[in-house]
Amino acid sequence: MKKPRTNNRQKWAKRGVIFAVLALMVAAPFAVNDVVSVLAKTKEELQQEQKALNNKIAEAERKITEYQNQVNSYASKARDLNNEIARLQAEQNELQAMIDLNQLKHDQLVEEIVAAEKKIQDNKDALGIIIADQYFATQISPIERLASSKNLSSYVDKEVAMGVVSDNLKATVDEIKALKIELETKKAEQLRIIEDQKAQKTVLEDKKSEQQRILSETRGQEAAFQNMKNEISADKKRLEDEQQAILAELAKLNNASSAVPGDPNKGSYPWSGQCPDPYYNASLADNWGMYKCECVSYVAWRVDHKWGNMPYWGGRGNANKWLNNAKKAGIPTGTTPKVNSVGVSLKGTYGHVVWVEAVSGNRVYISQYNVSNAATNWRKGDYSEQWIDATAYDGYIYFGEW
Repeated sequence: MKKPRTNNRQKWAKRGVIFAVLALMVAAPFAVNDVVSVLAKTKEELQQEQKALNNKIAEAERKITEYQNQVNSYASKARDLNNEIARLQAEQNELQAMIDLNQLKHDQLVEEIVAAEKKIQDNKDALGIIIADQYFATQISPIERLASSKNLSSYVDKEVAMGVVSDNLKATVDEIKALKIELETKKAEQLRIIEDQKAQKTVLEDKKSEQQRILSETRGQEAAFQNMKNEISADKKRLEDEQQAILAELAKLNNASSAVPGDPNKGSYPWSGQCPDPYYNASLADNWGMYKCECVSYVAWRVDHKWGNMPYWGGRGNANKWLNNAKKAGIPTGTTPKVNSVGVSLKGTYGHVVWVEAVSGNRVYISQYNVSNAATNWRKGDYSEQWIDATAYDGYIYFGEW
């Protein structure tokens, strides 16, 4: 089949553009270089901005860690204070129980004293009657009392009985008086114990109130540092959004194509259903200690799925540590892209890793997670694909050669 002929107007238009460019180069031999230098300067400026953002984000992370440590410290102090308050309350409750018990003992002693006083009075009354009888009896001569008795034995018995009863009543009164004194002594001791315990309870209440005051201040400090952490976290998020925008501009300068959704299976990533927001999955680690929906988790899955030899790099740094991790582990690395290799960018606070799907000249077609672009509706933690210059990545890891 013949190629469609280009009309003369189009042909001469193209030639005109070529001649114009050649003329420009002849007339101003440095014009093209100047354009390149402007582009390079723009790229350099973006990289400088990126570096400045990295420093700001690092400082924000340092403050977040500092504030979180303060929050943890105050939370720990609050827990200790709560435990101390609970201990004081338990001790206070125990003292109150002892006070209640001693109050019951005191009240019982009061009742016993009242009963003793009644017995004393009753015995005194009985003794008074006997004494009165004896008094009246003494007004009658012994001969008259004897004469009024049936016989001598009856007289003697009556006289002896009155003496015995009188002595017994006096003894009983003395005994009850002694008991009353003893009861009053015990009552005074119980009162002293109750007053001492009430004083101890007051001290405990004061201590508990002080601990509660400190606890309230501690909770306030904890909340203040939590608010400061939240504020700096919001600033960090804003800086990261700015960083994403700069990375997008740098991608354009690296001759990147528009990102596309690509594979509907999202690289067969098994946790794609939990994405696109990594902030909701930050506590969910994958099999290699990476946070799900992050670039590192996706690439770790691709390495393991393809080669079955992904090391456990959880807790050993972000994406920008992968090249050094690989070198230390003896995994081959280089600057030449290869299909099914891992591209590593050291740019940004955390860096970025991608899976190389295809290579064409000095360009690579990559798949990735957690880059906000049009293909992900500008959400983080989602899948996308695009063409980009191979030089956009600082190195490549060849897990397939390991």
